[in-house]
Amino acid sequence: MQTTLRKSTLAAAITGALFSASFVSANARADELSDMKAMLAQLQDRVAQMEAKAAQPAAPAAAMAAAPASSAAAPIKPVTGFNWKLYGRGDIGYTVSRGKDASGRQLTNHRLNQGEMASRLGLTGAWVFSDEYKAIFGVETGLNLFNGNAGGGTQNNTTSSVLFNRGSTVGFASTTWGSIEGGTMYMAPFWVSLGADLASAHNYGANDFSALFSLTRPESLGRYLKDPVTGNASKTTSLAGNNSGTALFYGNALRYRSPTWNNVSAEVSYSAGQQASSATDLENDGRSWAANVLYKKGDLFLGYAHMDYQQSNDISTAGTPNFIKRNQVTDIVGARYKWNDFTLGGSYTSYRVSNAGGYAADAFGVSGAYDIGKHRIEGSLAHISYDGANARGAFGANTGDGVGKPKSTAYSLGYLYNFQPTLSFYAYATRIANNSHAKLGVLQFRGDNNYFGYSPVELTAGMFLVF
Repeated sequence: MQTTLRKSTLAAAITGALFSASFVSANARADELSDMKAMLAQLQDRVAQMEAKAAQPAAPAAAMAAAPASSAAAPIKPVTGFNWKLYGRGDIGYTVSRGKDASGRQLTNHRLNQGEMASRLGLTGAWVFSDEYKAIFGVETGLNLFNGNAGGGTQNNTTSSVLFNRGSTVGFASTTWGSIEGGTMYMAPFWVSLGADLASAHNYGANDFSALFSLTRPESLGRYLKDPVTGNASKTTSLAGNNSGTALFYGNALRYRSPTWNNVSAEVSYSAGQQASSATDLENDGRSWAANVLYKKGDLFLGYAHMDYQQSNDISTAGTPNFIKRNQVTDIVGARYKWNDFTLGGSYTSYRVSNAGGYAADAFGVSGAYDIGKHRIEGSLAHISYDGANARGAFGANTGDGVGKPKSTAYSLGYLYNFQPTLSFYAYATRIANNSHAKLGVLQFRGDNNYFGYSPVELTAGMFLVF
């Protein structure tokens, strides 16, 4: 009886709606009538299904309890298809820095700069075939908020003309066997450096004002290393001489990442360097391989990485070319632990260069952060010392002061106010204390200090937006 009443009421409602639309043209009425009849048929079928289900006797409770769990629901089909994510960071700061030029003239610079971290825009995604397999890709470009440019240089191309300079990869991933990717990417040591430094819900990890990150950058480790010879007989150009492989992107690269076993994962990465260029005499220039092992469990992170970076340079300025190779070897070990609102991290980096007069650098330090609601206080301390800075290698004399051993200590103190989950304001102070044989500058403005024995200072206030 109730069913008949519901059907009659539904039919009457639809019939009334049809009559109320009598002013519509004949063709429009015909189309609308056809659609509504289809809707009515679907609703009537649905009512019949529900009535049939209600007429079935309820299963006894004992029988329900005895039924196997797998019969309670049909297997869930894995989600397949394409998914993607657009992300980015807009970071801008106002900086006052003090340094000295080579003649000893003190310079104070005021400028807008990239802020705590580089601004960027990226797209990442995957085509999921099953729970086991998927194809993956990612591209990321650096953004210059001051002139509107995008892109920049990479380790294999320093001309600042690479659009996706912060990475461009495509690969295949398996939950059982791991993933393999090719393109432009960070090499394995970077992830140890990143994991050992400060990290929070609002930051990716290492930032430009961290003393620990500042002194493990290539610009620090190779500060007094003689760059490759230019204007040589073969007219070839070797890649930048002070690259240690810890913090730059590499093109012509491949990497394999293992799945995680008992909180342990690993990565092996390789770059062919200039192998793809027409400079056949430099086929080994920039070629490198690296590997890391990472342990992550809860709030504890441990990591170790090794990298071997090769260079080939024609050191002859006239006559017959004379190609000489040298290797730059980097080892880094790092750790980080979070206890309640306090985070502590640290790392040690060893850097050695063959055919460079025994050139070496050792950097170590710690960083800490304390979170109080939306407020965060950060501090870091790091030290670096050099050997062979005044020696002569195959590429020429290194660039120390010719007298003593350079040593530098970096100090950084910062404050962040996380106004919203995506918006933060910050202020940082950084100082590099150089001994009389060192001239290291602050990370973002290494060139601001070129005077041995001077200790530069940097003050920055800014904001960043992430999405």
